[in-house]
Amino acid sequence: MTRALNRAAFTLCVTAAVFLVAVKPAAHGADSSQSMELGREIFSGQHALAAHLRDDNRMLHDNAVRCINCHGHADNAASFGPPLTSQYLLSDIRRRGGPPSRYDLRSFCRVLNVGVDPTGIVLKKAMPQYALSDTECAALWSFVMAQ
Repeated sequence: MTRALNRAAFTLCVTAAVFLVAVKPAAHGADSSQSMELGREIFSGQHALAAHLRDDNRMLHDNAVRCINCHGHADNAASFGPPLTSQYLLSDIRRRGGPPSRYDLRSFCRVLNVGVDPTGIVLKKAMPQYALSDTECAALWSFVMAQ
């Protein structure tokens, strides 16, 4: 009887483990695609964000704070701001006259929230400061890393 119970318990554990291994990647893929979609919506302005300019607490209109307005062209030829692509953000280059730097998720969120780049240089006042949640910032980071 004990042997039968042990075998049943073992079979149940193995079945549960196989199920979790099979389901976890699929769930993660769904989370990843949802995050990517949220990032795309933030970038294009379909997901509204609250933002203001440095030293001015008046909130900007939704249409004025879309990333695509200033960072919309990958070749940067017709863009006001630098391209938001993995190649640009992950490159160890000089920005705004400072030492070489590259972005990671933390520094990317910092520049969006408070307007300070990875080397501590304050961005121009024209760059809005956003009230982004961690989820929104991570989603936008995921989106631009795929660009």
